[in-house]
Amino acid sequence: MAHARILIVEDEILVAREIESHLHDMAHAVVGIAIDSGSALLQVAETVPDLVLMDIKLPGEQDGIAIAGEIRDLYQIPVIYITAYADRATVERAKVTHPFGYILKPFSEPELRVAVELALFRHQTDKEERSRFFSDTLKSEPPLGGLPLSKLRKVLSHIDANLNQDLSLETLGSSVGFTTYHFARLFKQSIGKSVHQYIIHRRIERAKQLLRETELEIAAIATECGFANSSHLALHFKRIVGISPKKFRHF
Repeated sequence: MAHARILIVEDEILVAREIESHLHDMAHAVVGIAIDSGSALLQVAETVPDLVLMDIKLPGEQDGIAIAGEIRDLYQIPVIYITAYADRATVERAKVTHPFGYILKPFSEPELRVAVELALFRHQTDKEERSRFFSDTLKSEPPLGGLPLSKLRKVLSHIDANLNQDLSLETLGSSVGFTTYHFARLFKQSIGKSVHQYIIHRRIERAKQLLRETELEIAAIATECGFANSSHLALHFKRIVGISPKKFRHF
């Protein structure tokens, strides 16, 4: 994985220094340490990092979740939460900002390393996949009777950005203003696959990239790609690719 420029947003300076030390050991560059919500946004604007490690409880007018939402909307920079809070209300609020990771304190160096590696990999491949897919497949309007191009792009972008999440027909359909039935029918007319088939194929493509380009354990890859477990991944992987994930990695 290429070395990255990372901003730490953490008001406990000893924790921030620990994170900084781990990142240096991973050969990443720490571009700054912000200790409150105001300085966090300022440093993001000044340094434009590749990744932000964000505490949730911060001094200032906004907490880390609100700041992460602004970072996502303004800069499209991935954010990993590092926090002691795992209650349902906090997690539900955090999910809305589409974080690239959620690490609970106290954390270990391997946990931080895996989260950072996955976030950087996912962000880069998301950009490459969207660019390639839109340029190769969506140069013209989809087939007559399918989803309008703008809505199709929105749905495909959402799917690729959330492959490790629950992607229900209801949620996808409502995001572009269609009932579940009509969305499913129009999507298949546009893509030539059902929503479920398309999502499975995109998850397998993501798994193939992770197998080729990282040393993550297959169980971790399964989770990152939205599969229930490694057996679930292996079942679909062998059906689509023809060999098991383990054999693919060493092929």
